[in-house]
Amino acid sequence: MPSLAFSAQWFRVEVDPGTGLVRVLDSIHVADAGTVLDAARCRGQIEGAVVQGVGTTLREELPTDTEGGITTTDLRSYTIPHFGEVPPTEVHLLEPHDADGPAMPKPMSELPFNAVAAALANAVRDATGIRFTTLPLRPDTVWAALEGGH
Repeated sequence: MPSLAFSAQWFRVEVDPGTGLVRVLDSIHVADAGTVLDAARCRGQIEGAVVQGVGTTLREELPTDTEGGITTTDLRSYTIPHFGEVPPTEVHLLEPHDADGPAMPKPMSELPFNAVAAALANAVRDATGIRFTTLPLRPDTVWAALEGGH
């Protein structure tokens, strides 16, 4: 039976108490991708997943009506992270040590994305003392919680 791939994510953030803006200062990702066949592509896939996860956690929202239809009329107001807003992710690929057999490649696929929201929300909790349970963590939401509306 092949072992599973896994990954973990950590962030250090800064939260502006006057605006609620969350700024990512450091991003570290550790992944067990088994025997990595192309380290540059694997790192790129992980870095892209982290940026995508940061966007989902801090900005992206598709409001829906009562029937589940998307109410956003255009994508101009749908913001995603810009290049300068997310620092590079420090990626660590673990050396495979599979007790069940020879080292094999493991699929990364969407795995690096999965840990981002929880890690980022935990970093915001560490910075503010407030546990947020809904996304996105837009500045207005964070500011309102900081002002006592949590």
